[in-house]
Order: sequence, then structure tokens, then C-alpha cells
Amino acid sequence: MDYSHRFQVNLAGMIDILSNHLYDEKDVYIRELLQNATDAIRARKKLEPSIEGEIHVSLSGKADEKTLILEDNGIGLTEEEVHAFLATIANSSKGEKKFEGQEANDFIGRFGIGLLSCFIVSDEIVMISTSKKNNETTEWRGKADGTYSVRKLETETREPGTQVYLRLRAGLEDHPECEETEYLINTLKKYGSSLESTIIIEKDGYEKRINEWTKQFSDKATLYSLSREQIIRYGEHLLGTRFEDYFLIENTSGRTFGIAYMIPYTVQMNAIRKQTVFLNNMFVTSEANNVLPDWAFFAECVLWTDELQPVASRESFYKNERLTTVATELGAALKKGIETLPEKALTKLLMTHYLGFKALASEDAPFLQLIYPYLTFRTLNGEEKLADILKDETTIYYTFSVDDFRQMSDIARSSGMTLINGGYSYDTPILAQLNHLLAETNFILIQPEEITDKLLPMTLEEETAYQPILQQMNEMMAEFDADVTIKHFEPKSLPIIFIHSTATQATRELERAVEETSSVFSDILESIQKEQAPAPLAHLYLNLDNELIKRLFTSGKTVDELSVIVNVLYIQALLLGHYPLKRKEMELMNQNMLRILEML
Repeated sequence: MDYSHRFQVNLAGMIDILSNHLYDEKDVYIRELLQNATDAIRARKKLEPSIEGEIHVSLSGKADEKTLILEDNGIGLTEEEVHAFLATIANSSKGEKKFEGQEANDFIGRFGIGLLSCFIVSDEIVMISTSKKNNETTEWRGKADGTYSVRKLETETREPGTQVYLRLRAGLEDHPECEETEYLINTLKKYGSSLESTIIIEKDGYEKRINEWTKQFSDKATLYSLSREQIIRYGEHLLGTRFEDYFLIENTSGRTFGIAYMIPYTVQMNAIRKQTVFLNNMFVTSEANNVLPDWAFFAECVLWTDELQPVASRESFYKNERLTTVATELGAALKKGIETLPEKALTKLLMTHYLGFKALASEDAPFLQLIYPYLTFRTLNGEEKLADILKDETTIYYTFSVDDFRQMSDIARSSGMTLINGGYSYDTPILAQLNHLLAETNFILIQPEEITDKLLPMTLEEETAYQPILQQMNEMMAEFDADVTIKHFEPKSLPIIFIHSTATQATRELERAVEETSSVFSDILESIQKEQAPAPLAHLYLNLDNELIKRLFTSGKTVDELSVIVNVLYIQALLLGHYPLKRKEMELMNQNMLRILEML
């Protein structure tokens, strides 16, 4: 015969799970107390809309004999509700634990842990509640051993509401809020700063209002009416930073809204995104990293929502479709908010987070359309804002790398080309996208080899005179994977141009790596080198319009003597191009310097 048995709950084990495993925050029981009080006040407001909700808190008693008291003027509990709400562990507050007439969305939390979390700091909890429904007063006493008692109290006319007394146990070093009122105040501010009910704490015989100023920000209509200075001051108060710029954001439904503060200092793009979120005005977390898109690195947001679903600990949110939708919608609102920034503020924001904004713009065409006039690029004239470049030019060339830009800059300048150095992070993909976004401007990617079309060939007479010399020189330069060519080009002050392809530079780097690494790795690199196809030659162009080159080839020197100067010019071109010399190039430089000394 089968028998049904009921699970037995070890309350001490549950408390250990709560304090050491479920919650990251040790002071979470304060949140649970505030939640219960807020739910009760919201329920009473259904019956008495004009009631002003108040939550009174005090910490009394001597060391090791302290009592934490929290009192609210909410709807109170009947005896039946006491049994239903407090005697059953883990019923959903959106299910059975619901005040009559209360909508599910009115409740802050989802899981009915409630007062159970208070056993983290207390071995006995006393709750006295007077119900608005029947004016009866009920006392509930719960103990950490899992027992509780309920009795009715005969009292005179008593206002509806609930008082909770936590008789704090000794040795709560990890709970400073149980020892000092100042710490308790900070904890109440953390969880209750946005609650609509006023939180009042008693200290040294005086009453201090915890959230009187801060709670106004959680009301959307009020938030939109507040002054700039108030919102800036709130960011400094809550987040500890003096922000200079912000804008208000909300999603499509309007049920998630808040303040997007522009971070005034540079942050790493891969830094963890941390946003502060309140659920139904109760603080949930200051480390939410999934309520905004990953690219929102430049904003620190304070958000209020009533539509996201918290996890069991109520310290983060379920990763579900709703969260994804909200994050996407807030991302769209964030982009739209950037458009509302004054030009000065937007320019400052771009300068602060320049690399991150470029990364976003390189992948997001609408965002690039918004910010491209403010982007700066390295040109032949130094740093220039794209908006200024576009004023005078309809054809803009750009390079793939910094090295390509160096090779082409002199010829491009003399030719009157507008050339952008596209070798910095994200510049090339951004410029490629702009070619599609800006119909009236052509952005053309140009390779170093292409610019040689602007170099004029020798005359037939010059070629007849110098070609035999060049042939012998190139035989000597073959071991350096380079050839020498004579051309005419501007500017005349430029004696040489060194042009090579990306493949040639890769081969150079591999050869240098072989020379500088240990024998084990050099063998591996040499095997890789043998498998590679031969790289095209680098080209050293000599400018026959330059006085030095002209005199060199009309000096009557022998090919051997001319090659000394050409070799020195080759080494000079490498050094000017910031190319580290290979071992044989270093030897070439030393040998030719010695030859020059001998020739003097």
C-alpha cells in the first residue's frame, strides 16, 4: 500500500540557504521588511487613496540587546491572513499571498519569503498588526526553531498598521546596520530611496526622513518636470559621480524609464556595464549588465520598471524575452537621446569615449549617420573633423594602414589629393560605410601601388643613358627583395619614395622574426617561410627632378660608386618609414658608410 508523506522543512537549514547562498547582500532582510510595509500601504491606498504612507524605523537597546523596530500604517493583517502569509514558506506573492483587491503588479517581489529572511539576524520575531478590515489586532511570534504562535490582542481603538520587532542576536559583526543607526540609515536609503511611502528613522530622539527628496525621481511625470540641477545632483547623490550631461529615456511601453547619465571619463569598452534598477520603486541592483545593449558603455543609468521579472533573490532579472525587448528598446531610446544633446555636449562626449563610439559606428549605420560630422581623422594636415573635410572635397582617398599612409603622403600632398589615414582603429570600415551613406561624396580606398601612376617615366634619352646602370644596381639589390626605378615626380625636394605591398612587409617581418628568435622557433618560422609564395619586390623610386639624384647620375661615377649612395638612400627610406632593419640591411648600412668615408 502506498502512503503519502509531507516534506519536513528544516528552518535552520533554510536560514543558512538564505544568508549564505541565495542572497549576495547580507542586509536583504531590510528590503523584505520595507517590501511588506510598502505592499500593505499600497493595499490600504486602494481603500483610502488620500492616506499618506509612512514607515517608521528605530534601533534601540544596549549592545548585544538591541531591537530593530519597523512600523507601517498599511492595511494590516487579519488573523486568517497572518496564518496564510506568515506560516507558509515560499508561496508566490503573485499567487496566494495577495491582499484582497490587490493587483499582482502592485507587489514588489515574486517569492513569498517575507519575514523568514529576518531570522538571518534574529532568533525571534514579533509582529503586531491591526487590520483595516475588522479593526482587530493580532500578535504573531515566530522563532528560529520553526515554531510560531498567534493570538488576538485586546486593544483600545488602534490605527491600522503593523509593527515588526526583531530581537537581534549577539555577534552580528557582518551586520553593521544592526549595531549603528548611521549604518541602518544607509541601508534604508539603499533599498528605499525610491519608495513612494516616506521612511522615517528615529535617531537621538529626533526623526529623520530618509527618502523625502529622492522618492520624487521614481515618479515619471515628476521626473520630467525636474530641473537640470536637481537631476545632476541626484546622480551625484546616488552614483557618487558629478555628471555634466544626461537625458531621460523610456521604452516603448513607458513602463521602464529613467535617467541616462553620460560618464565623464574614459571607460574600457570591455568593462562590465553596471546600471542601477528599481523594480516597483524598490532597489534591485546597481550592477545590472543586461538591461541595456552591450554598446551602452558610455552611459550610467538609473532605471525604474514594473515589467521585468526578478530572480528568486530579487537581486537581478530573468533573462527572458521581455528583458531582451526592454534592453533593445532602451538602446533605441539611448541613441535618440544622444541626438537631443547640444552640439557642445555631444562633441565632448565623443572626445571622452572616442574609440568606443567609433566601434559602435563601424557596425551601426544609423548611429554613424548621427555622429559622422563630429568624427576626426588623421589627414595630410593633421587631425581634422570630417565635417570640415567635407566642406571642400567631394572625392576623398583613404588608406588601409598607417604604413600605406606614410608611403603615399608626400606624393598625395604634392598632387593635391585629400588623403585620410585609415589605419587607426575602426577608421577603414567607417569610411567604407560613409561611401554608401553620403551620396555626394566618394570615399576611395587607395593602395600605395596605385599612386605610382602619378610618377612620370624617363624620357627615351634618359632611359638609354641610365638603364644599363639601373640594371646593374638591381642585380645588387636583388638580395634585399627590392628594385630601383628612376622617375620624375613632385615634390622636387623629395629624392626618393619607398613603396611596398602588404605581402612584402609581412615577409620582412617574418625574416626579422627568424633572425631574432631562438633556434627552436626559428626552425618553425623558416618552414613557414619556405611554404609561402615569393612576395613581390619593394620599389625604390629615385626622383630625377631632385637635385641630389640628378647630380648623382650625371656625376660620371662608376656603378659601384653610385650604388653606395643608392644603398644609403635605401636604408634612409627604411628608417624614415619606421621599418626595423634586417641583419643584412644593418650590415649594408655599415659597409656603405665606411665606403663613403673612403671616398672622401
